[in-house]
Amino acid sequence: MNDEDVTELLDELRATIAQSEGLGDDDRDRLATLIGRIESEVDEDEDDDPNLLDHVSDAIGRFETEHVDLVATINRIANALSAGGI
Repeated sequence: MNDEDVTELLDELRATIAQSEGLGDDDRDRLATLIGRIESEVDEDEDDDPNLLDHVSDAIGRFETEHVDLVATINRIANALSAGGI
């Protein structure tokens, strides 16, 4: 996957977040922060975040039981980042 694919997945994640009922403001803020970190990573001008996949994994663990749609999208993003060598 390339940067454009990751960007499309991030757009999908934003849409899923917007549609997720029962997702609190703190969780929405955490996800927005995660999206920002991922966007910075795919931007060539930004430094690598060595903990990015840890942050993604934490999000998967946090939402895996209550927000399956979010986790599916986040997991696809993690796979794309890993495939890209991040």
